[in-house]
Amino acid sequence: MNTYSKSNGERVPQKEVDRLTREAKLQKLQKQLDEHGYNFCEECGINEIHAILDCSHDVSVKKAKESGRSELCWDVNNITILCREHHQIKDGLNLQK
Repeated sequence: MNTYSKSNGERVPQKEVDRLTREAKLQKLQKQLDEHGYNFCEECGINEIHAILDCSHDVSVKKAKESGRSELCWDVNNITILCREHHQIKDGLNLQK
């Protein structure tokens, strides 16, 4: 099983990285919902009624794992809520709508 290093040298299995990352995304969305009453793109302000919203990592999951800082995968402060358009622009993705 693949494991990844945290900054402190501790190893974390891929399954745990995935679980913690999912939880962090949900926490980020819930925090925004609690603070503002709705979810929206942090770049342009469009809300979830008018666009698909994604949770984008500022330091990508891949880079976090490769650099031995896997804890960034589930760090809520490393996640930005973006509409699909801005997520594609930021990360150079071709995401389906």
